[in-house]
Amino acid sequence: MDIARYRKNAITAYVVYVILFCAILIFKIEPFLTYGSTFGLIGNLLAFPMYWLGLKIHQGDRRWPWVWFAATGVLYFMGDLLWAYNEDFLGAAPESPSICDLFYLLNSYTCCCAFICYIRQIKNIDSASTFFDVFVSVIAAGGLMYRFILRPLIDDASIGLFPMFFHANMSVIDLTLFSGILVVIFGTASGCFYTKRTLLLGLSFFACCFVEQLSLAMEVYELPIGSFFDPFWAAPFWLFALTATYPDEDETDEEEVMVLHRRWGKSIKWLQRILPYFLTGLILVCVGFGEALENVVFAFVLFLMAARLVKYAIICMRRRSACTS
Repeated sequence: MDIARYRKNAITAYVVYVILFCAILIFKIEPFLTYGSTFGLIGNLLAFPMYWLGLKIHQGDRRWPWVWFAATGVLYFMGDLLWAYNEDFLGAAPESPSICDLFYLLNSYTCCCAFICYIRQIKNIDSASTFFDVFVSVIAAGGLMYRFILRPLIDDASIGLFPMFFHANMSVIDLTLFSGILVVIFGTASGCFYTKRTLLLGLSFFACCFVEQLSLAMEVYELPIGSFFDPFWAAPFWLFALTATYPDEDETDEEEVMVLHRRWGKSIKWLQRILPYFLTGLILVCVGFGEALENVVFAFVLFLMAARLVKYAIICMRRRSACTS
């Protein structure tokens, strides 16, 4: 089988699906608009042939991450299938707690299992050099998620115990996956073992965290933008499936690894350095300097970044004095 050609056909099929879905939403094409949730199931289904191919490509213990990823896709599809049945055929979206929530919870746990299996198979991650950037980024992102997602839910007396557990569960898992993928991507830049699969998996997890937090934000703030994202809710699981079609790292040509490292290494290094500053700036913009200082988590982030800036300033002064002498 020509896997590269199969991969291109799969990408083309998904792009066509997104274009058609957007056309249905923009031009309000019936009856597809009325049954939009059912039409959206196509995005999930397009991933399954790639999951099947991935399970055939990877053998032995190397197959386990992709078994868990495939289980993640199946569980998410089951949740969406039941949601579409209730919304499109019974006339009302299911109220929480529902059987859909159970499948969504299970798929988040299987996603964590997949990530753990994948991490255990990587041997060359340089986590020490990335510790500060990952630590500050995760603390800042976690503080923002709590401030703007979880705290409004806690303050809302109408939110029941199960919905609160569901939202908190999703946020904690997203934060865990976010920290793990930062270690993989930033550690990869130092370890120089770039492969297309590693980079694509990083994109997949970022998409997964973004989609889930966007879904929570739309529920918390009642944002009327859900229909605009209908074609993209299944994108993270489709990306996981696409990642499964790439070979293992030790089966990748060394020259290809070096080419990818030369192409993306500097960009990832800059992203590693800029991300903590970006999230710190986001804190200041969103909550203000005064409120940030009153919040223990935000104040800790500001202290760490200030200490880093002082350290860099001292290093620059020493270098300048050494040059002049």
